[in-house]
Amino acid sequence: MDAVSHRFEDQSSSVEYWAMNRAHQIVVHHGMSLIEAAQCLDRKRTSASTYALRKAIMDCLVEALTQGTQQEVTPAE
Repeated sequence: MDAVSHRFEDQSSSVEYWAMNRAHQIVVHHGMSLIEAAQCLDRKRTSASTYALRKAIMDCLVEALTQGTQQEVTPAE
C-alpha cells in the first residue's frame, strides 16, 4: 500500500469515526429529550425537542462539509 492510499484510508476511517460519534451524541442527547416529551404527551416540549434535533443534525452536516473542505484545501504533507 503506498503512502497516498494509506493516508486516504486513515482520513476515511477518521471521518467515519467522527460521523458515528457525532450521530451517537445527537441521538442520545436530543433523541432522548424528544422521546421523553412525546411520552409525556407534551406537545410544546415535543415540538421544541424536534426543532433541537433537526438543528443539531443540520449543524453537524454543516460542520462535516466545512471540515471536509478544509481537509481538501490543506496541502499534503
